[in-house]
Amino acid sequence: MEILVVSYSRIGDTILATSLINHLIQKHENANFTIVTSSISKDIFKDMPKLTQLIIIDKQKYAGHWFKIWRFVKDNKWDLVIDLRSSYLSYFLNANERKIFKGNEIEHKLDQFSKFLKIESGIRPTIWANNEKYTNILKSKKISDNFICIAPISNWQGKDWPIDKYFELFDNDFFRDFEIVILGASNKSSDISKIKHLKESVSTKVNNLINQADMIETYFILKSSRLFLGSDSSNMHLSSAAGIPTIGLFGPTNDKVYGPKGKNSLTIRTEKSYEDFINDKNFTLKDSPSYLKDIKVSLVLNEIKNII
Repeated sequence: MEILVVSYSRIGDTILATSLINHLIQKHENANFTIVTSSISKDIFKDMPKLTQLIIIDKQKYAGHWFKIWRFVKDNKWDLVIDLRSSYLSYFLNANERKIFKGNEIEHKLDQFSKFLKIESGIRPTIWANNEKYTNILKSKKISDNFICIAPISNWQGKDWPIDKYFELFDNDFFRDFEIVILGASNKSSDISKIKHLKESVSTKVNNLINQADMIETYFILKSSRLFLGSDSSNMHLSSAAGIPTIGLFGPTNDKVYGPKGKNSLTIRTEKSYEDFINDKNFTLKDSPSYLKDIKVSLVLNEIKNII
């Protein structure tokens, strides 16, 4: 059985989509999978079972990426095509069955996937990488046995909690016996400066792994963490996949669709709803300040204490 999955380009969506793909892997024992993804998300499919081809194509102007994808998939006869990007391409492929996903803004993505494939039991993101390759990850990154992971930097400053809030939070005596491990990646000098300042400004031990751990290493670090705290980002979704308590900080992004799910996982959001933000005429995606300033340190601290 030949199955084509046209997956997402963004990392967070791709991590969530592994829940659906893993369900198909388990359901179709004799299937071969072809996955379409992007260069930034390709590592998620490391060691994926039954993967015969990984088509890596990034978005281009004037929808040029669809023409490239077409050239890779047009000559095949597919038993099943799953299109998570609602493209026209899938309608023109030679397929016995095709399923075109159309998302909404009111249900969690995992619940939408379950309804899409009529899955009765709960599904969750899956990272297929071989854990035997990462047994020494904590030692190699010089991480202690008792640590909390944070990811204060995302791909957009507007959805990040101000860094001074992290200063105030981790100066609390509650964290005296914990190591704070900072995860994420950034090539912005301003981000690097913020993280350096955080490490130097708090009394709690801080291990700065910004740009020092790839996506799969990050996943295996998270699996041993007591808790994750951070922005709506790929690291938050990796934390959910790792099955640890996850606190996602939300403001101008949709926690109904992307909030962390799982035991002891929760969303803390601003006083304004997602709808309030996107309907505000002054709301901007460009060079915006943090929109999460009204999330109180005391609230975040209390939720962490309740979990740990």
